[in-house]
Order: sequence, then structure tokens, then C-alpha cells
Amino acid sequence: MNEMQDRVWFEEYIFPRRSLGRTGFKILMGAIVSLNLSIGLFFYSLGAWPVTGFFGLDVLLIYWAFKIQYQQGKAVEIIRLSNDTLTITRIDAKGNRRENSFNSYWVNLSMSCPPNVPKNVGETYPQARSHGKGIFFGTYLNQEMRNELMKSLSQALIDCKNYRPDHN
Repeated sequence: MNEMQDRVWFEEYIFPRRSLGRTGFKILMGAIVSLNLSIGLFFYSLGAWPVTGFFGLDVLLIYWAFKIQYQQGKAVEIIRLSNDTLTITRIDAKGNRRENSFNSYWVNLSMSCPPNVPKNVGETYPQARSHGKGIFFGTYLNQEMRNELMKSLSQALIDCKNYRPDHN
């Protein structure tokens, strides 16, 4: 019976999407530095040397923006369905953890629009609700991937609820 209690029916780790890997970042920063350096030297040769500093500032600001983006990329959302519990855990980029647990027999899953998203946008997100509390999840995914997540999790929940162990 203990083996049955530990069975995991569904588990998904969702990370924020990043469009640029480490190599792409190095190439992009190299191109930005080269371009800004050449334009800055051009202005310097014309006698407008104060402008050169602003091109260096541009490089620093772009680098800083990417560092923030990569830091945010450390966040994760974990969706785990065991026999009696659906757990949705969010770990932000700073390591702060927030966990929401629902009884797998009472939880209702639906696709709906969160209050902070305008209804005319047409975006819907998976939501788990039970006993007056609820949470939206799959926020790092695009609409198609959220629909696929919902379909997979709903099927796993049905399989979990309908499972009857053999007592041979």
C-alpha cells in the first residue's frame, strides 16, 4: 500500500522561456560592443568626444538588462500529481518557494482568464480550484503549450481518480 501512496501520476517542471542562449548572448554582446565602439570612435574623430561615453553606457545597459532576464530565468513552476494530492509549487528567481496543495479527488481543473489579463486578449490559463481556493499555473507557457499541459494533467487526474489497485 505504501508503494501506491508514493505513485506520481504527473510531474512537470516549467521554466521561463529564454530566446537567447549563452553563445548567442556572447555573439550579440560582441556585435553591440563592436558597433558602439566604431560609432563612438567616429564621433570622437569628429571632435564630439562626449558622445562616446553614451555608447559605452548603452552597452552597459543592454548587458544589465540581459543579466536581469537570465536571473529571472532561474524561476520554476512544478506541477505534481500523486495519488491524493495535486501540488503546484512556484520557486521564484530569488529562491522563495510557494506551494499550493489540493486533494486530487476534489480539485477542479479549468481554463480561464486571470483577473489581471484583459478578457479581450483571449488568453486563458490552467486553474486548479478546490474548496474556495484556487491558483493559475503554466504562466511561463504560450497558449498552445498551456492547452497541452491542461489536456495531459486532466487525463492524469482522471487516471488517478479511476485507478483501482489489484488485490491478488
